[in-house]
Amino acid sequence: MFYQNLIDLNISVKTEEQLFDLVGSRAINLNYANLGYISNLEKRELSYPTGLKFPQISLALPHVDPQYVNNPFIYIARTNQPLVLKQMGDSAEMTANNFLFLGLKNGNKQPELLAKIISAFQDENFVEQFKKTEASERMLQLVKGKFEGLLK
Repeated sequence: MFYQNLIDLNISVKTEEQLFDLVGSRAINLNYANLGYISNLEKRELSYPTGLKFPQISLALPHVDPQYVNNPFIYIARTNQPLVLKQMGDSAEMTANNFLFLGLKNGNKQPELLAKIISAFQDENFVEQFKKTEASERMLQLVKGKFEGLLK
């Protein structure tokens, strides 16, 4: 589910919408997602915000309904500056500059994937390595090691 061409750790955007457009366009151009992907990302995030705060890091897990995904993926995006977004659960405003865009074909597997991601970001050693990693090649090795055997 992780691919080096779906990791960008140096994104310069000012809003969550700009990030969705950039990541969505890339996912569509690489045939991981289809044309409804971007609009569904924005619509879904308004109804079900995905921001999460952990002790060491804040991140968001934007995702869409399975019909907008052609091939399963997780797109890792890091922005140069924190973006304002809403927190999962209470919709409180928060900021984050780390994003995992989840592209799942099988929605039934989503709870398992979310549980694994939440567990990973509660691991201080993993978070420290994740935050320090600046090269996409190294990030790919890190997440593949942590999420080995993750859903296809």
